Amino acid sequence: MCESSAFVLGKDNKLEKVMENVVNVDPTEGKVYLTDLLGEQKIVDGFIKEIRLMDHKIILEEK
Repeated sequence: MCESSAFVLGKDNKLEKVMENVVNVDPTEGKVYLTDLLGEQKIVDGFIKEIRLMDHKIILEEK
């Protein structure tokens, strides 16, 4: 499987996990919509900072 975990980069440069098993990422109008394997959705008010495919990490930065 190719699911990733989504993290938000905090002000202290620490990563806080916001969702596991992410299968869809949709950046739209200043928000990032994350959907997991079971269809649960979370919305982060921010943007994609980095995607590390080999580490299965999606790193987001809040506005």
